[in-house]
Amino acid sequence: MKNGLVLMLAFIALGVVSCKHEKTEQEKSYDEITAKETELYKDKTEAIDKDRAIEMVRLYVSYVDSYPEDSLAAEYLFRAAEISENANQPNNAVTYLTRIEENYKDYKNYPVCIFKKAYIYENHLKNLDKAREYYEKFVADYPDHELVESANSSLMFLGMSDEELIRVLEKLSKE
Repeated sequence: MKNGLVLMLAFIALGVVSCKHEKTEQEKSYDEITAKETELYKDKTEAIDKDRAIEMVRLYVSYVDSYPEDSLAAEYLFRAAEISENANQPNNAVTYLTRIEENYKDYKNYPVCIFKKAYIYENHLKNLDKAREYYEKFVADYPDHELVESANSSLMFLGMSDEELIRVLEKLSKE
């Protein structure tokens, strides 16, 4: 009886070891992203390498394309948008933010996405009509958001030249 119990425990242990978890493609993708993020951001004092940043965006977008229902999809698009904006690829940034806008309305940073679209349209793409549209949408939809004051200021000064802006600010400071 004792030998039988030992033998049975040995078989159970062998079964547990042999049932070692094989990672899914999704888990492998997640691990690759995590490793590349660590590598990309390891030295906070240096500028991020543009080639690595572009590769990071490719990994994020590939993950989202493969697993659009995953809880990280919107976050990865948001990160891709931020990197794209900083890598002077504003059209790509807008594309990723638009994907969030259209598909992930429950994303925790959804309001920030709307604000960022306005900001990118204004400051990078110089499309003041689209900037106005998104600033107004942001203010209307999120009147209590911490960025609403920035959005209102942007709307007030939208399209002004530096000279016009200086005159307005000087006038406001005198009042």
